[in-house]
Amino acid sequence: MLGRFGRCSITSVAIAGALVLSACGSNSGGGGNKPIVGGLVVYPGSATIAVSVNGGQPSIAQFTAYSGSAVASATWSVLTGTGTITSSGVFTAPSVAETDTIQAVSGSIASVPLTINVVASSRTVVVSPAAAAVPAGAALQFTTAAGCAGTIWQVNLNGNSGNPGSITNGATCGLYTAPLSPPASGTVTISAFSGGSSGTSTVTILFSNASLNSLVNQANPRPYAFSYLGDNASGFLTVAGTFAADGNGNITGGTEDVNSGFAAPIMSTFAAGSTYTVGPDGRTTANLNVGGATEVLQFALISNQHALMIRFDAAATGSGTIDMQDPTQFGAPFSLGAYAFGLSGIDENGKRLGMAGRVVANNENTFPLNNGIVDVNDGGTTLTDMLLQGGFSPADPATGRGTVALNCPTFDSDFGANAGGTAGTLTFVYYIVDSTHVKVLEGDSSTLLAGDFYGAPAGTVNMSGSQVFVVSGTDNNGSPYGMGGGFQTASGGVLDINDDGQLTSPTTNSSNVTTPNITTATASLPNTNTGRIALAIALGAGKSFAFTAFLFNYVAADGSPSTGAVLLETDTNVGVGTGVAYSQTGAATPQGSFALNLTGAGLTPAGEQDIEGQISVGNLGAVTGTLDINNVASSGKVFSGEPLTSASTIATSGLNGRGNPFILAEGLQNDTLSYFVIDDSTALVLEMDGSRVLTGMIARQF
Repeated sequence: MLGRFGRCSITSVAIAGALVLSACGSNSGGGGNKPIVGGLVVYPGSATIAVSVNGGQPSIAQFTAYSGSAVASATWSVLTGTGTITSSGVFTAPSVAETDTIQAVSGSIASVPLTINVVASSRTVVVSPAAAAVPAGAALQFTTAAGCAGTIWQVNLNGNSGNPGSITNGATCGLYTAPLSPPASGTVTISAFSGGSSGTSTVTILFSNASLNSLVNQANPRPYAFSYLGDNASGFLTVAGTFAADGNGNITGGTEDVNSGFAAPIMSTFAAGSTYTVGPDGRTTANLNVGGATEVLQFALISNQHALMIRFDAAATGSGTIDMQDPTQFGAPFSLGAYAFGLSGIDENGKRLGMAGRVVANNENTFPLNNGIVDVNDGGTTLTDMLLQGGFSPADPATGRGTVALNCPTFDSDFGANAGGTAGTLTFVYYIVDSTHVKVLEGDSSTLLAGDFYGAPAGTVNMSGSQVFVVSGTDNNGSPYGMGGGFQTASGGVLDINDDGQLTSPTTNSSNVTTPNITTATASLPNTNTGRIALAIALGAGKSFAFTAFLFNYVAADGSPSTGAVLLETDTNVGVGTGVAYSQTGAATPQGSFALNLTGAGLTPAGEQDIEGQISVGNLGAVTGTLDINNVASSGKVFSGEPLTSASTIATSGLNGRGNPFILAEGLQNDTLSYFVIDDSTALVLEMDGSRVLTGMIARQF
């Protein structure tokens, strides 16, 4: 997975000099015919309410129960205390300091009780409601006793990044409209100013159907491109396509290309009746109507522009990414000139196949021979420094779809095809995300390859500084293989390897101090015309690893420019390994709410497994959240909404931004991971236990 890229994090906001109402969850068990606790989730998960000790307008908080979507029929009750709560979840705080507990029940499921602490204060401006959860794109009315004539309203992010939404002033004041995706903190503060004093309300922003919306700007609709690799009944599967979402739960159009079983790709359109549902944590289900059959995609939104996804039905599985497209750039494919690309798949003999390379486009829709280069690893046979040329068609102005050809004279014999089977040319279907990113899958029957093209820096730029990476593939026996690590170029670092359940890790003592096991990591640039980098990583005892790397540019989550690299392993330690590296700009332990994706293979029983979900990481190492799993190893079963248990934890980040163990525990399985921090918003992950070989990423929602 080369793409960059919800139970909400709980944030408490203190209000000085206020009578404060704050809520936090506490576990509660049940038995017999009692509702199953935890089946409902209440938002906001914490609240701060200002109540004047001098009397006046009472303070309230608006709570909402969710089970995938909002549950309007939930029964609310105050378990302890003298506060009250209505059938619609409106809690009215008592006028004295005490502790209250509330709970929502719907049929056989219930929320974890919320304990509410009421503390005396002297604040005079009371904002109503003083705490609430608002779905993305939705509106909520706020009021004060002074009314519109005597109140000025503001909304702010408290120093965090993102879009705070908006609130009205004037004759129709206090109407707050939430942004399309939560800001960095997950909350905003509504402030009301009246008569020289002020009051505040804390609003939790939830994902909603409005968060997936191609029609925000009607003059420039922006569909979403998606791609994934996986398996179906015919074997290796590659899919790429595009869809439009209307912000109300409907897929209003789109196409996809599917290549499996070495047949030419089949292009299909999405028919009427295609829908999607976004949960409050950003976990989304899309049901695509393809020729009367339903394909299910399950994904976790990072924002309203990006998501991590899996295929989620019994017919197939796979993992990939979803990215909002920019149609204004469909008219000029590969407009940046230089592009690095990484491709993976299989050849006609069923052997694992990987490619990494770089091309330079000109204004005649071709990749001239002199600047193009490709390295290939076909089932352990490595061919390097091969000249590459090609060309591409114009893109469809509605979908960003086109074709691209890559030509290398030795492709035909290299991939086990009959003489003349490719004429040295591989043809791909492409979908443009924007000028910096193009998704591709093979459009012929010679091999089965898919991947991404990324805008690249000049060929003179070498890999330097702190790097983190993951690589996945097969070992020399054809068994699953994964590697992840962090290093400083021209220096050392740390490396984890999972080779079919056989684990290699740096030594960590009882004080959580890790000893580096990478002795040197060297990046050299022998040819500045092609930008091909030779990356050598050496361990102790004479073991070493060799990779070809091609740099690409991307914009990090905080808006800053950064670089990554597509990787192809070229040594004899493994059969084939492909992956990605990123320049490391942060190394702190992840905290906040994250989208997650893992992909790879279960070992016993064997078969592909793909996981998507949302996790929240607290500052003391606790991890909560929900996972969705497509498990070919379990006879193609899909497992939706698996909640993480209290055994889920994350260790503090250590040397080179590596952390271990990062444990995801739920009813189906436990996954023990190492993570490698890219920046404050993103980390790569590698499963490090004997049950599975999975690699992936976590990306911050807020």
